[in-house]
Amino acid sequence: MTRSLILAALLSTLPAAAQMATEPTTPAATTFHDRQYGVTFHVPSAWTLTRRDAELSTFALDVRNPSTSTRMRALATIAFNPHPRSTFSGALFYFSVTPRSTEQQCRSQATAQAPRTVTTSQIGGVAFAHGYDEHGTICTESRDEIYTALRNNACYRFDLIIHNFCGGDVSGVRDISPAELTSVRQRLESILATVTFDSK
Repeated sequence: MTRSLILAALLSTLPAAAQMATEPTTPAATTFHDRQYGVTFHVPSAWTLTRRDAELSTFALDVRNPSTSTRMRALATIAFNPHPRSTFSGALFYFSVTPRSTEQQCRSQATAQAPRTVTTSQIGGVAFAHGYDEHGTICTESRDEIYTALRNNACYRFDLIIHNFCGGDVSGVRDISPAELTSVRQRLESILATVTFDSK
């Protein structure tokens, strides 16, 4: 038996996850830094970073419950589909700021859907209120994990958003599984874990 046939036979015994193709490496990984608000985070490879609203997606349509004065500062979106046979349609990581905010106004942006309540999470050593919102008719089309904190009289906000489309049976793909949703959420959380704040 040739070496190639042996290799093929070995690969056929591996689980599907082990046979997955290598993920893309472009766009290259990059680091975002907002000099005005003192925020830095790392964007991994195969994610696209922009500072301009509506270039990759529209802030007002994606995020839930923002203030009218909230302004997008950065958006990272996944540039490939890690689950192409599912109804997954996108993952977005937003950083935005609401100037001249109060503690109550800032916390209210993180309102969680009942019966869940707003909790507290540490991001870069800073306590953030953490809530969520989700919407959809036939299925959950979008879920937004919202994190807010007041710093220097401004509300700092991070949104971790996962989009899906409904009607997998019609389109020929299956609904995204809980395990796949968790894996996408972990990708977003890995960006959040790199957030640091300039000392002021």
